[in-house]
Amino acid sequence: MSRIRPGLRHFPPRPISVASLVILISILTSLAGCGPAGQQSKIMNVGMLLGSGGLGDKSFNDSAYSGLMEAQRKFNIRFETVNTANKETDLKALRAFGQNKYDLVICIGFEQMENIQTVAREFPLSRFAAIDFEVAGENIASVVYREHEADFLMGVLAAMITKSKTVGVIGGADSAPISRIMAGFKKGVAYQDNNVIVYSDVAGTFSDPQVGLALALARYNQGADMIHNAAGRTGLGIIEAARQTGKLTTGTSGDQRYLAPGNVVGNRPKRVDTAVLMMVEAIKSGSFKSGVRSLGLKEDGLSLGPFDETIVTKAMSSRLEDLKQKIVKGEIVIQAE
Repeated sequence: MSRIRPGLRHFPPRPISVASLVILISILTSLAGCGPAGQQSKIMNVGMLLGSGGLGDKSFNDSAYSGLMEAQRKFNIRFETVNTANKETDLKALRAFGQNKYDLVICIGFEQMENIQTVAREFPLSRFAAIDFEVAGENIASVVYREHEADFLMGVLAAMITKSKTVGVIGGADSAPISRIMAGFKKGVAYQDNNVIVYSDVAGTFSDPQVGLALALARYNQGADMIHNAAGRTGLGIIEAARQTGKLTTGTSGDQRYLAPGNVVGNRPKRVDTAVLMMVEAIKSGSFKSGVRSLGLKEDGLSLGPFDETIVTKAMSSRLEDLKQKIVKGEIVIQAE
């Protein structure tokens, strides 16, 4: 019988369907049982249900995938990813991971709140990670972010950059993280210049660039010359609107300056990869605990840049770094609301 060799690297090129997942992980579990106990213990199985937008969003999900790749390099894990589809299909995917005793099951995004609670109760010996949302469960670890800390700084930057004294912020779906992002951004703008007008919109989706395009074009036409982008794949439409109008925007959870050079100021990445790696490492070290972990600037859960240096001057960068250090040290406290 063939068997899986220690150190085998598995690089799935794309998310797989739920039906394929059930077949594949059943085969892998069976094959893994053919090897000696010492070999079996060297490979961890990690399953991930991606959030809205899926792989290729050049944002949130791609960052999560990057965390899996880093975990694979460091810990020799085997992993599978599945794109979110609908509640029933997503539930089947999570159950497939649980039934096949994956070491860690990760859910990306708040849409999976009910599903992860359901499956975690069904498989009390399995361990689950909820990334970017908070959910209770004896075998669930949640990782949330203090987005408002970094988005405060992006608000400061927008207020320094704008020439029309009008800026905007567009979020994806209505959720707690988007509320924190918008609150932080608005407070940052006011902190720097309370004469700057701020438009805010929620697209209602993280996966439709056309919605982002329409919203951004409307705000640019109303006088905004800078829009903070917090919309995942929907944000690709915001970037296209900036390119079409010659206005400015930010990237979202990744360096997206290449999508519209001269129009994308830079970004404020939410380090989903950091959270994924942290959860895998907890399983590997036997230190996994349920409960909530909060990541902000201090924990490198959020970061700033890189920025377009033709737009963001050294003086602006220095201002941002000074404020960042004050937030990290607790000298400036940004409230989420």
